[in-house]
Amino acid sequence: MEYRRLGRTNLMVSSIGFGGAPMGINNYLEDYDAEKSRDGVVAALNAALDNGINYIDTATAYGQGLGESIIGEVMKNRRQDAYIATKIPRKLDYAQTLSAVDACLERLQTDYIDLMQFHGGHLVEEEYKRLVNDGPLDAFKECQKQGKIRFIGITNENPDHVLLWAVQSGHFDVIQVRYNLFYQGAADPLIPEAVKKDVGVVVMRPLTSQGFPRFMKRIAPDALEQMNPHQVALDFVLSNPGVSTAICGMRTAEEVLWNVEAVEKQQYRWEHKLDRAQGGVQFLL
Repeated sequence: MEYRRLGRTNLMVSSIGFGGAPMGINNYLEDYDAEKSRDGVVAALNAALDNGINYIDTATAYGQGLGESIIGEVMKNRRQDAYIATKIPRKLDYAQTLSAVDACLERLQTDYIDLMQFHGGHLVEEEYKRLVNDGPLDAFKECQKQGKIRFIGITNENPDHVLLWAVQSGHFDVIQVRYNLFYQGAADPLIPEAVKKDVGVVVMRPLTSQGFPRFMKRIAPDALEQMNPHQVALDFVLSNPGVSTAICGMRTAEEVLWNVEAVEKQQYRWEHKLDRAQGGVQFLL
C-alpha cells in the first residue's frame, strides 16, 4: 500500500481511504439495501484493514448513524489499525455540536475520533461564517481539548473561495473536496494553497461516481475495451502529489481488492505539473 502524509496532522494515511457511505445509504449508485448488505460491508472493511487501508471515512448522515455503528462494531477490536474520520451536520449550534460528537463516539465505540469534520455539502459563505464565528468550531475545539477528537476538518463539494478561506484560516487541519476527471477545479488554486498551508487534502468522488465508465461507453466503446476506466480515474487523482488520500466507496471485499490492485499497479500515473502560464494543469506521460 502507498502512504501519504495528511498535512500537518503528520498522520501517514493510505492513498485510498475506505468510503463508508455504502454502509448507511440505500440505493448507493444502484439498487442497494444498506441494512441487508451489512455482512458484505463488514467483510469489505476487514479486507481493507487487512490490505493496509488505514483511513476510514464516514458520517452521521450515512443512514442516520447506521454507517458509523457498523464501523464501530468492526473497529472496537481493531482500533489501532486505522484512523477514523467522521462528519456531523453543519447546521448545529454549540451545544448540539457537543452532543453530536458524543453520539459519534458512542456509535463508533471509541473514546476518540482522529478527524472530526463539518459535513459541508454545498457550503455557502453564510454557513461557513456561522460555523467559524457562532459556536460550532468552538465546540470542536472544546472537544479537542477534552481529547475526544484529534484533528478538525471541513468538507465541501465545491472547490470555491469558501474552502480557500478554510485553508487560509488556520482553523482546519484537513479539507475534503470533490476532485476527479470531470471536476478538476480543485487542482488550482485550492490544492496548491492547501499544500502551502500544510493542510491535508482528502478527495471525495475520485471515481466520478461511475460517471467516467458510462461516459466512455457512450462515446468511445472500443477505447473502453482497451482500458480500465476505474484505474484511469483513480490514477488521475493520485497523480496529484497534493492529494493525501482518495475516498472510494467499497461494498464488498472484491471491490476492496480492485482498489488495492489499482494503487499497486499505478498503470496510468502521470507527472503532475501546474503551469498557470499555460492555463492550468499539464499531465506529462
